Amino acid sequence: MSPTTLNDPNAYSNCLIVIFGASGDLTKRKLIPALYSLWESGQAPKSFAILGVSRTEFTSESYRDKLFEFSKGSYDPEKWKEFSQCIYYHPGDPTATGSWKDISSTICDISEKHDLGQNRMFYLSVGPQFFEPIINNIGSSGLVTEGRRYCSIGEERPWQRIVIEKPFGSDPASAIKLNNTLAAVFDEDSIYRIDHYLGKELVQNLLVVRFANSIFEPLWNSNYIDHVQITASETVGVEGRGAYYDSPAGGAMRDMVQSHLMQVLSFMAMEPPVRMDAADIRTEKNKIFKALRVPKYEDVPKIAVRGQYGGGQISGKPVMGYRDEKGVAPESQTDTYAAMQVYVDTWRWGGVPFYLRSGKAMAEKKTEIVIYFKPTPHLLLKEEAKKQKPNQIIINVHPNEGIRLRFEGKVPGLGLKIKDVVMDFDYIKQWDVEPSDGYAILLNDVLRGDQMLFKHRDEIEISWNAVQPVLDYWADNPQDDLPNYNAGTWGPSSADIMMARDNRYWHNY
Repeated sequence: MSPTTLNDPNAYSNCLIVIFGASGDLTKRKLIPALYSLWESGQAPKSFAILGVSRTEFTSESYRDKLFEFSKGSYDPEKWKEFSQCIYYHPGDPTATGSWKDISSTICDISEKHDLGQNRMFYLSVGPQFFEPIINNIGSSGLVTEGRRYCSIGEERPWQRIVIEKPFGSDPASAIKLNNTLAAVFDEDSIYRIDHYLGKELVQNLLVVRFANSIFEPLWNSNYIDHVQITASETVGVEGRGAYYDSPAGGAMRDMVQSHLMQVLSFMAMEPPVRMDAADIRTEKNKIFKALRVPKYEDVPKIAVRGQYGGGQISGKPVMGYRDEKGVAPESQTDTYAAMQVYVDTWRWGGVPFYLRSGKAMAEKKTEIVIYFKPTPHLLLKEEAKKQKPNQIIINVHPNEGIRLRFEGKVPGLGLKIKDVVMDFDYIKQWDVEPSDGYAILLNDVLRGDQMLFKHRDEIEISWNAVQPVLDYWADNPQDDLPNYNAGTWGPSSADIMMARDNRYWHNY
């Protein structure tokens, strides 16, 4: 990512942004607000247009009105009036081959009207079952050239980029199939597999903490680190998405651990890249994914835990159990909580376990990385040492973004009493800014052609291999104690037992 280009309009090529699934929640809640924010702050092309495509019947005017109404006053009315003039809508089914004559015609008409050439961003804001037919239809439409017909030296080549939301398959085979479908239409450097977790400031800040500070990097290895915990917990349940979550693509292991948390782990564990650019960072991340220890089928009960929430209370309000949600099977085995012990078999991380966990309807909403350091080799203050907690670095990704360093200090007064001390870097207080929305950061990168925060196909396929034995074991061995944790708690007791087996405990507060 080059900071010098972030507010330079010349760093962006004029383009048309085509959003499939334009009437959906993601487009209204995230994509349009992110694009508005980029336009308002000058981080957008000099000329661009947005075309929404969906089956819902709207005109361009009624679609603009719907977006403004949905925003509940978050857009400045005068600025929105100007911005919305570049938003268009086409009602049609992008999965149906017969719809593409009209879709292609609309794309070309808008591109000509705004003098956008053939530069296009296709955004798949649709369910995973629609990915492949839409990709195939884009390929058959003749809209993808990617500069293949423009070979003169110095001639500006048009580009077409595709942005695709997770899930990237539901197992290794389906991930490979999806990647092959993408590769048949787009070059790999035009494919942007988006993970909004990688747009969060504190995930990116990991690179700065590690590689810009000499006090951290010498300690970042198995000589000093006992283990690492990566947690993504939510206080909400499935909230009406029961039918999707209970499908073969659902569950915490597939939805969160295999995708988001594995990505955070790769940033945490990677070696220093040669340069701070997409290709070199991806190279180092891929080395981490290749070093992931694939668990043996028979070891799964010792290194992985499945949970499912029952009824309970969160913030004093009753919450129904997962199996009571609409669209969920009465005896569903879907995991709404998943925890897994992972090893990265490299020289730096040999023997250091990484504990990944994610759950819905839990006691607190947080995404954090906790690095637990080993105790000192010789405890001089033995009686006091029994009360000591390990030194920790806590990276709060969301909310309360910041970094905390926990170590031991002497309590003032007579005698030698030790108590833990916390040094706190609060992101919002320090910089007096709100963290940028992840989608704004990532869409800005797509517009500039920067793939640093996007997944390569190799990352997807290798990370699936690391979790598939767990999924296979769970499929073969139904669990008769589900649901096994109450909504509003920290998950099933079996997760605590897994940690206690190694004399460790979860960082819950």
